[in-house]
Amino acid sequence: MRPLLLALLLLSACRDWRGRVEPSRADAEPEQVAAGGEPIVQERKGHQVRLTPRATYRITGYAVETSRRLLDEWDFAMPMDLALVWGPVADPEVLRRLEFHLSGRYVSYRYQGAIPGAPAPVLASHISNNHLIPADEEVGRALDGIRIGDLVTLSGRLVDVAISDAAGREVAAMRTSLTRDDVGSGACENVYVEEVQVERP
Repeated sequence: MRPLLLALLLLSACRDWRGRVEPSRADAEPEQVAAGGEPIVQERKGHQVRLTPRATYRITGYAVETSRRLLDEWDFAMPMDLALVWGPVADPEVLRRLEFHLSGRYVSYRYQGAIPGAPAPVLASHISNNHLIPADEEVGRALDGIRIGDLVTLSGRLVDVAISDAAGREVAAMRTSLTRDDVGSGACENVYVEEVQVERP
């Protein structure tokens, strides 16, 4: 076999991450328990970032898109977005029918025709965009290593985010979603990530 043809075949196989998805490994619904607690306060780029816990949170899903650059002007507070799928959507046959795009803090997906086992409401409730806030540098490095197709488990807290400038004026506020059934603006989860596990199929 010619070296170029072999390289192209290997590249094609590497890109077909959907075929390596194991649905049983991401079949559980996210675990969420309402919980308060003292706000977590961080100093970032001359701003105070105040994270108010709303619930403990754990989710396992397959990464279908990531975004780390040009998110918005507050990316110093939430430096990464990660789109995950789980349950009925974490199935190779379903994933082959979907195209994902993550930009400007929003995840979108396209498909044609009905997808057996995954009608529109199921898709909406099993695809999430997560705004990630690493608890420390080690977690941050692990998050930065996530690639499309990885099986990812995030553990931490859902938090409301408030950002104040050096004068103490609040310049941004972002509430976290607390349900998987919402869509559109405000439907994303703000996750203060305390632990992360990443497996590459």
